[in-house]
Amino acid sequence: MSRRRQRPAIAGGAAGRYRDAIASAVVKSRPPMRLRNSLIVLYCTVVSVAILYEHQALLPLFARQWGVSPADVALLTTVTMTPLAVAPLVYGYVLERVSARRLLVLGLGVLTAVQFVLAQGPGYGAFLLLRGLEGLILPAVLTALMTYSSAIGGPAGARRAITLYIAATIVGGFSGRTFSGVVASYLDWQAAFWMWSALAALALLSTRWLATDPRADLGRVRWPEVRALIARPVNRLGFAAAFLLFFVFAAMMNFLPFRMHQLDPGITQGAVAWVYAGYLVGVVVPLSSLWLIRRLGGERRTLLAGCAVYLVGLSMLAFGGLPWVYFGMFVFAAGMFTLHSVLSAYLNHLETRRKGLVNGLYVSSYYSGGAVGSYLPGVVYEHAGWVPYSLLLFALLILVGATLWRMPSAGAA
Repeated sequence: MSRRRQRPAIAGGAAGRYRDAIASAVVKSRPPMRLRNSLIVLYCTVVSVAILYEHQALLPLFARQWGVSPADVALLTTVTMTPLAVAPLVYGYVLERVSARRLLVLGLGVLTAVQFVLAQGPGYGAFLLLRGLEGLILPAVLTALMTYSSAIGGPAGARRAITLYIAATIVGGFSGRTFSGVVASYLDWQAAFWMWSALAALALLSTRWLATDPRADLGRVRWPEVRALIARPVNRLGFAAAFLLFFVFAAMMNFLPFRMHQLDPGITQGAVAWVYAGYLVGVVVPLSSLWLIRRLGGERRTLLAGCAVYLVGLSMLAFGGLPWVYFGMFVFAAGMFTLHSVLSAYLNHLETRRKGLVNGLYVSSYYSGGAVGSYLPGVVYEHAGWVPYSLLLFALLILVGATLWRMPSAGAA
């Protein structure tokens, strides 16, 4: 009897040591696994955002090829960006408790297929329809990627993981605009779309090696809570400023290539595309925003300083020659990303209970401004010219400054 009693104890001790060994191996494998997941998510983010903006440097070329106006060809941006404006308020109903992996695989699969069709060179109507389809898919893809970013970081590293995700979106915005133009300059625009098709297919393939499968779990928007948040003056002013600041940015990003062709009719697609190099300043600015806030004495002063820099950059782009345009993009982007990073963090900081909803409303306001700004100023440009178009953007930036001036300081809010 004593021997029978001892055997389970011996077996149990061996099993315990075996489990400890397995647990130790799993722990040791986590850093490489986490690094692999992070690299896959960052790569997929760069490619997805690049596809969002892949056409922007090519708009004058498309306008000539299809014989459409600048305002009409600018709709390629509008139809892609509009779903991003409604996604935070609507997609919670559609994507409630959806597997991030399933969401990502499905979304990247559709993006890859659509990219292959776009690379065939369809006409304007089909191209516009397909870009609209990509616009519907991109919010789901970006939601899955952000979900993965938060999960990879864990509770302690979530902020760092999201910072890396945001940096990847900025690199993607630069890559889509610049590399499409450079490839089109040496080959043709279809080659650029073939390139992004292949890179999207590689992104889809890479999801096979993702080691985790977190849930999106967006939750549903409750409209009484939305009304309560908008009732706060600081939120109303912040959302209005977000709408206007991206309205101006989207307008300039969309129609600056037409201005560059106006300044130099012989300019190449590659030369137009490299103006977007200034966009990369957006990787640095959010990382230095806390330092700026401390040096300038608070969020409100930092926002006003960012608005002033934004106005200076707009002046360079609107009224300078080509050398000033290239330099002005750095200044313009620095002002915009200062406003964007400080304003979004400030509104998030002031809300103690409903941060997710505040973030959703901010993103919705931001991309709503981008969707409208990518088209409406083009009508002014088309019928009145560059100077009235630029004056419209100046007036809107002054309105941004006035809105920010009315925002309370952190203590008063």
